[in-house]
Amino acid sequence: MRKRVTKYQVKLNHKRRRRLEALVRRRSPQHWMVQRAKIVLLSGKGFSVGQICSSLSLDHQVVRRWLKRYLAAGFDGLRDRLRSGRPASIEACVWQKLATLVVQSPEKFGIPLARWSVRALVDFLARRHRRYVSRSSVSRFLRAMALKPHRVKYWLNPSDPDFDEKAARICELYVEPPSGATVLSLDEKPGIQALRRTRINQPLRARKPLRIEYEYQRLGTRNLFAAFNVKTGNVIAWVTEDRATPNVLAFLDHLVQLHRRGRLVIITDNISTRTGDSAKDWLQRHPRVEFVFTPKHGSWLNQVEIWFGILTRAVLRHASFDSLNALTRAIVAFTRHWNNVIGHPFEWTYTGKVLAA
Repeated sequence: MRKRVTKYQVKLNHKRRRRLEALVRRRSPQHWMVQRAKIVLLSGKGFSVGQICSSLSLDHQVVRRWLKRYLAAGFDGLRDRLRSGRPASIEACVWQKLATLVVQSPEKFGIPLARWSVRALVDFLARRHRRYVSRSSVSRFLRAMALKPHRVKYWLNPSDPDFDEKAARICELYVEPPSGATVLSLDEKPGIQALRRTRINQPLRARKPLRIEYEYQRLGTRNLFAAFNVKTGNVIAWVTEDRATPNVLAFLDHLVQLHRRGRLVIITDNISTRTGDSAKDWLQRHPRVEFVFTPKHGSWLNQVEIWFGILTRAVLRHASFDSLNALTRAIVAFTRHWNNVIGHPFEWTYTGKVLAA
């Protein structure tokens, strides 16, 4: 008896076989695409329809269908055809209303809310427009449109008319510090609280993070003056009771004593202790010192603010101090550790319109 010859036998060249084998080996393809690729690969090896059915535990009609589609359209024939799907139960005009609604303030529509929530949107559509949409449907629509009404990002428009010029001057000092001059970034961190936890912290364990007692006692505050050396990354820090003008001038005297030679450029903000009459008199007595002021609302241009953030995360946050002296010792110890072990200059990467100008 002669062997039956099927008209759905596939012949594969090296390129087509390699593409199908790559699909089968892929980590996360759809299961049905892998199955269809295996059907074509077995046919390309000379397997009959019956042998493919036995090997993959499939029905004859399934094997013939995908061999037929592959012969007709190649690799694209293995993909699902477009289907109409279930008719939409929510009209397009509802989504248009929602897209227009969510980008506007709720107060504009007489709703006393600061921003929209999914529940508020559903209620508004039902009351105002008689459109009943589930919260899950509204949530899916917002995700599809990349709209996040629950999230807020703070923004502050610069009000200094010379903002760009002042920022450009500071960026130039960071990127190309003047030769023979020392550039210091100076600021203070006031109101650092000495908090004593009422219970001992629970140590870190497997699958359990460090647990810190929520209640604490306030033992007072301290002020921190710091000057960050832009070239070396070293920090000079003073802990004082407050940030009054006498303490500011004493800290400036200390900086002058440490940097006896060359020009001294100090980047600082426009606080009254650096712009008042006492500071101007001090600058007249020290002609080699120059203040470069950050623009208003431009404290982020001061590199010492970055160091303050490192200090807060590494030492101050979640810590417990038995006294103000303990707080002072912790700050001094970290400053010494920074200068001797981990200190480094910051790589200034700001490349906005200021540097491009």
